[in-house]
Amino acid sequence: MLELRIRSVITIDCEPDLAWRSLHDPAVAARLYAPALQMRPAAGTRLPERFESGSRTDVALLAFGILPLGTQRIAIEDLSPAEAAPGARTMRDAGRPLTGPLALLRSWNHEISVYATRTGTAIWHEELTIGGLFAPIGYLVLAPMWRVRAMKLRGLAKGWRGTPR
Repeated sequence: MLELRIRSVITIDCEPDLAWRSLHDPAVAARLYAPALQMRPAAGTRLPERFESGSRTDVALLAFGILPLGTQRIAIEDLSPAEAAPGARTMRDAGRPLTGPLALLRSWNHEISVYATRTGTAIWHEELTIGGLFAPIGYLVLAPMWRVRAMKLRGLAKGWRGTPR
């Protein structure tokens, strides 16, 4: 099966512990895509206060808050230190698109790792692996979104002093 990877590695201006906590905040996830893409709880569900290891949440995706783009399952797994890269804390979203155009992808694996730097900031390493016949089309759509996401993340992280939100 054809698999493609979209990767970004950026240094963000916040403490690693704060980056790790923010990674588990649904409001932070929603801000990374807004206003072009809005993430709302799917019908009959609620967003959790925090994404915890083992949590499963279905969200509806809307372009500019009006055009439905499908639903996606967010399935969080925090990897154990033995499973993660040395020096990293890693969260895996093992969910997948359920409906809409992205559901044409046969596989979906999203991992985000946070590393500490010597200067007290954090390195945010994010990788999305998609697979299947439609992976090249998915790549063409998702790769630019990942670049925008990285830029937004840098800006958001500057405001993460104390409790993320």
